[in-house]
Amino acid sequence: MKNTVIIFAFALALLAGCASTKSAADKIPAAKGADGVTRPDWVFSGKESSDGIYAVGSGKMSNTVNSLKVAETNGRANLARMTQTTIKSVLTTYAEDTGIKDDVLNFMEEATVERTAAVLTGSTRKDYWQDQDGVVYALMYLPLKAVVPTVNSIIDDYAVDKKTKITEEKVAEALEKYNLLNTAPAQSE
Repeated sequence: MKNTVIIFAFALALLAGCASTKSAADKIPAAKGADGVTRPDWVFSGKESSDGIYAVGSGKMSNTVNSLKVAETNGRANLARMTQTTIKSVLTTYAEDTGIKDDVLNFMEEATVERTAAVLTGSTRKDYWQDQDGVVYALMYLPLKAVVPTVNSIIDDYAVDKKTKITEEKVAEALEKYNLLNTAPAQSE
């Protein structure tokens, strides 16, 4: 159930973030690339999908191979930003729904930044295009199935920490209540 809620929230956050990109691309006239291929719409507007995240990166180096490598790296950096923003949004919603305190939410956000790099290993280049000036654009893709386990593990880490903290608090209360912290014998009245 938790996985379904997280996937649904993640997909909603993703779609909301991508909704405004279409109008800018509609205003840009079509152009031919270095090899005569018309510029794909995704170059400026990205691409939307219900099963993953797309991001575009660009680069221009001394040759096409190196330009493509830079474009892929920049595309992955864009995927990282989008993924972090989306995961933080999902975790914030989760935190608000479950009454999690701000300090725990901060822990979750820090964990998100740390773990995003590992998530990006599931990213792939789906397409690329080179304009007449030699700039290469790469369309990078990250499936949701690569992201959801990371979100779940962050939440699971929190749940373990929360249980441990509650247990420690209960033990401390019991020790105090039954005067077990004090080594002197309890005085009877």
